[in-house]
Amino acid sequence: MRNTLFAFLLAIPMLAIAQKKKQSGKIYDQHPGITVVDQFHKAFVEGDEETLRSLVTDDFKWWQQNTQQPKPKTIDQLVGRSKYFSKNMLNLSIKDRGRAYTDAMEFKGGNGAFIYTYKVLSGIDEKTGMILEIPRDESFLLSKDGKKIQWIAISDSQLKWQKAYDAYGTRSNGTIFKDHPMIAKARLLYAYIYMGDLDGMRALYADYARISDAMNTEVDSFISPEEEVENLKKFLNDYEVLKVAESGYPDLFEYEGTDTKTIISWWDLTVKNKKSGKIKKHTQHSQIVVNKEGLIIREIYYFNPSQLPK
Repeated sequence: MRNTLFAFLLAIPMLAIAQKKKQSGKIYDQHPGITVVDQFHKAFVEGDEETLRSLVTDDFKWWQQNTQQPKPKTIDQLVGRSKYFSKNMLNLSIKDRGRAYTDAMEFKGGNGAFIYTYKVLSGIDEKTGMILEIPRDESFLLSKDGKKIQWIAISDSQLKWQKAYDAYGTRSNGTIFKDHPMIAKARLLYAYIYMGDLDGMRALYADYARISDAMNTEVDSFISPEEEVENLKKFLNDYEVLKVAESGYPDLFEYEGTDTKTIISWWDLTVKNKKSGKIKKHTQHSQIVVNKEGLIIREIYYFNPSQLPK
């Protein structure tokens, strides 16, 4: 037992030595290399070809990391991208993302410092109107003297870039119908309100339907068909709908890749205040989504209560 205890005590300092941390380099939040990278970003946003070329080495390469097979790109490609963005993007900027900031790392035995940035590229494409806000992480390797950039690896959302590129083309997303049997669902919805037949109106909805009053509720909030019926009971207790008329005509959208139909419509309702006797016409916009069984599963309507007669 005594020998075992002695061996255990002897092993403690050896374990401590074995677990001692080894420093492989240093990390900085202020560094001359960060200044070089800041100059690079400024030149890129401004389309400053001369400065961009002066900040990179002769063998400079850059990579778009979030592709299936990243391939090295040239300074000419980077300059071309910079010039296009600076001429065609409004409010173009590359800024720190949230509370993040740039780090510089110097590794032991390394030939140059690494600079890591956590940015957001943002701007508005003047040709398509697309608003871009694309988070990007960048890794820069500097030359040994720290004055120039040897390579850059950029990681950002290729899906967002593809959406921006697609905006330059023309692509259909389905078919619009002026006349279609399912448009009846929009017309019946307002016909039942006009007649005060809330049971008939309720039968148009699936049990799991979601209904939103876009102008008078919080964003993304919704109610059930039963709650909508109760709201309309209160409304019809105070008001009488004297007339319902289509404003223009409804449109039915049959989107690619779905088995639902979306109907948008505009309505003029003439309403009477039962207490004051005053009558006033107001306009309402409706958008409903109908499933393949012909039941409404989503409704968004735009209703301004200030248009009601006092």
